[in-house]
Amino acid sequence: MKLFLISVFSLLFMFSCSEEVNNYPVGTDFIDNDINIVIVDTFSIKAATYKIDSLITSGTSRMLLGHLKDEYLGNLTAQTYFQVNNSDFSISTNAVYDSIGLVLNYDTYYYGDTLQPQTYKVHRLLEFFEPVEDDDFYNTSKLKYDEEALGEVTFTPRPNSATDSIYIALNTNIGEEIFNKIRDNEINTTDDFVQYFNGLTVIPDATTNSHVLGFNFKSYSDLIDNTSMRIFYTENISDSSEGNDQVIDFFIPNTSMQFNSISANLDNTTISGLSTTGTTISSDDTNQLIFAQAGTGISARIEMPTVKDLKSLSNESAALNAELTFKPLKGSYDASKPLKESLLVYVVDGQNRIVSQLTDLDSNASLAVLNQADNEFDENTYYSIDMSGFVEMIWNSEFDLDYAIMIQFEDYNSVVDALIIDNLNENNDNIKLSVTYLNY
Repeated sequence: MKLFLISVFSLLFMFSCSEEVNNYPVGTDFIDNDINIVIVDTFSIKAATYKIDSLITSGTSRMLLGHLKDEYLGNLTAQTYFQVNNSDFSISTNAVYDSIGLVLNYDTYYYGDTLQPQTYKVHRLLEFFEPVEDDDFYNTSKLKYDEEALGEVTFTPRPNSATDSIYIALNTNIGEEIFNKIRDNEINTTDDFVQYFNGLTVIPDATTNSHVLGFNFKSYSDLIDNTSMRIFYTENISDSSEGNDQVIDFFIPNTSMQFNSISANLDNTTISGLSTTGTTISSDDTNQLIFAQAGTGISARIEMPTVKDLKSLSNESAALNAELTFKPLKGSYDASKPLKESLLVYVVDGQNRIVSQLTDLDSNASLAVLNQADNEFDENTYYSIDMSGFVEMIWNSEFDLDYAIMIQFEDYNSVVDALIIDNLNENNDNIKLSVTYLNY
C-alpha cells in the first residue's frame, strides 16, 4: 500500500511523502478489505496577501490614535472622529466661565513603542456627523474639519491604567462661546447643540513613528473614567466670597457617533501593489512573506490546491484530522508588538470573497491558535489551525471548489496589530498542512 501511494503521488506531482500509520485487517465481515490510516503532510501551498476594501470602525467603543512606521507595512495613521453632547443644559445666570479641554481616557490597549512621545491635535468638524452611505462609518471614512487646531498636547503615554487620562486644553474662545449660548438659553436641547457643534477629530503627529493607543468612552450618564469635552466654570454664591467650582461634560452619546479612520501608506514596501483595489500579491513577490494587519484590511491568504486531488486516490476515505501550521517571522514581534493568542480564519473563494468562517468536523469555529514555548531562538513559536472541516468540505463537494483560507484578527476593526508569516525556511515548511485520513 505504501509503495502504491508513493508512486501515485509521484505521477500526480502533488506530494513528496506519505506515511502509512497502521494497517488493520478488521475480521470476517471484511475479509477482502483493509482499513488504513494514512498521513500526508507535504501538500503544495500557495500563499499571498490581499486587502479588504473597507472595514466598519464605528460601533467599537474604542478610539484609536497614533502613528506607526513599519519596515514591511509602511506608515499607518489612526485618526478618530466623534460627536459630543449632553442632556442637561442648565447654567445659572451668575456663573462665570473658566476653561475648556478634552479628556481622553485610556482603555489599556496599545501597539508599538509607548516609551516614545506622541503629539495629538484637536480640530472642530465642519460637517454634520453622519455617514455618506448606510448607517456605518468605515476605516476609509473622512469628515471635513477646520484646519486650525483647537488645541494640542505632546505626551509620553501610560496606557496600562484604565483610570488614567490625557487632558488637552482647547481654545478658550470656543469654550466661552458654548458656555454663553447655554447660559443665555440659546442652546437648550441636544438638537440645538449638534446643530451648532458638529463634533471633533483628533489627529496624531505623523512625523513620529511610535505607537497607537486605545481610549474608551461610555454613555453620558457615566461620569467616572470617561472621555469627554469638559467646560469648567464657577457659580458665585451670594453669601460667600468664594466661587463654587462646576463642570459640564459633553460625552459621546453612543457608539455610532464615533469612528476611527485608519490609513496605511504602503509606498516603498514589498506590498505597495495593495494600494490598487482587488490586488492579490503572491509570496513569490514578497520574499516569501505574507501579511495580516487589523484596521487596514490587509489579510493573509493560504491556498492548498492539491487537497482535492487526494480524494481521487480512493473513493472510500474520510478525514480524521487535518492541521495547518505556520510560523510568524522571527524578529517581527516583541513585548511592544505581541502575538495574539488566537486569530480568525475564514474560507474565501477565488475572488477573496468570504464564504464562511472556518469550522471543524463538529461545526465549531476553528481559530488559528498560538503555540509559544519559551526558548532562546523562538523555534517552537507557531500557529495551528484545525482544517478537518475544510478538508471534508472540499472532498465532499460535487464541484471543484477554488477555496482558500484567510487569516485576520478577531478584533480587526478595533486594533492595529500586525502579523508577518514566513513562508520559507531552511526546510521549506513554515506553512504546512498535515492530513490524517481513513482509507477503507
